Amino acid sequence: MSVFSRLLTERARWSELTTDQFFEIVHLRYAVYALEQRVDAQDFDESDRAGSTEHWWIRDDDSSLIAYLRLVAVPLDEPMPRGAPRADWAVGRMVVRADQRRKGFAQHILQAAMEAHSGAAFVLHAQQYAKSLYEKCGFEVFGAPFDEAGIPHVRMYKGRTENPPL
Repeated sequence: MSVFSRLLTERARWSELTTDQFFEIVHLRYAVYALEQRVDAQDFDESDRAGSTEHWWIRDDDSSLIAYLRLVAVPLDEPMPRGAPRADWAVGRMVVRADQRRKGFAQHILQAAMEAHSGAAFVLHAQQYAKSLYEKCGFEVFGAPFDEAGIPHVRMYKGRTENPPL
């Protein structure tokens, strides 16, 4: 049995999150972005509370958060690859707890979120060093690299699936 088959991937919209769930999300995102990566840009924004935003997470056997991401409405000014249809979702704020990295959790949570929206197109800003993770999930780089919060990033896009799985 794989580790993923015994761990639950959960999701909720803002109105469904409990105070404890939100606290755990804040704790994990702060640990990665502020403490590890020393990002001093605003992490939490209105997208966290938007009605359409989906918060996704995985817990370990001790019920601590291992991984997190959010799916948000694509901002109107978000670039798309030339000739590509507008993405349905923007993936953001993906984090994995430091002691659980390189075990497949990031790929697992991203795949779960994409499968829940089978046939949708996705866009994201990937930290440049992590782009191979997203490439494994079908994303392709487009446009020039850019700086976001002092970290080199690339834009990535995954188009709609022609024949979504049944």
